[in-house]
Amino acid sequence: MAKRAIAPTRSNFLRVQESLEHAQRGYDLLERKRQILVMELMDKMEAARNAQQQVREAMEHAFEALKSAAMASGTERLLREAAGIRDSHRLRISTRSVMGVPVPSISFNGGERGFPFGLLAGAGGADQVRERFCDALEPIVELAEIENAVLRLAREIKRTQRRVHALENTFIPDYEETIKFISDSLEEREREELVIMKKVKRMRSLEAEQAAGASTVEAQRG
Repeated sequence: MAKRAIAPTRSNFLRVQESLEHAQRGYDLLERKRQILVMELMDKMEAARNAQQQVREAMEHAFEALKSAAMASGTERLLREAAGIRDSHRLRISTRSVMGVPVPSISFNGGERGFPFGLLAGAGGADQVRERFCDALEPIVELAEIENAVLRLAREIKRTQRRVHALENTFIPDYEETIKFISDSLEEREREELVIMKKVKRMRSLEAEQAAGASTVEAQRG
């Protein structure tokens, strides 16, 4: 609020002072929230780097197996056999709250892998290709969970930071300036009232002295 847009009264002084206290408490809470979210984000960033490395290694092994199988049996045969595979992978997604931010938690169930290809019917290395790509699923799911959490935490940190800056740089200084304006205005008004009271008191004293002098003169004449 603009300091000149509010009447400098005691009721407004108390109201703005209460608003300032609320803003300061809100600032403290938001700053604490921001710090906790940043710590959580840093932990997730480290976990994301580890998960990315695991995914990278798992996919390298999977594509090496695929390349070897393709060279041994041909890509067309591998594609035909892959089309006949029916795996039952399951994902269960839940959330947990981190300072009000819903962070996903994903559990992965790869089911029974088995070996869908017979020893004679399957293409050379097909079972190994399937096994390697199945091995990559769990770290991929873990990475997806972490990256989603990172995005949500980063978005909330940015939103919280904007609110912290607004309180720190706009609302709190504005309230403090308004309180100073009202306080200065009330003090000035009190000084003016004190001066007026002193003048009135002097005038009354003079009037009393004049009245007493007049009474003395009248008494002397009588």
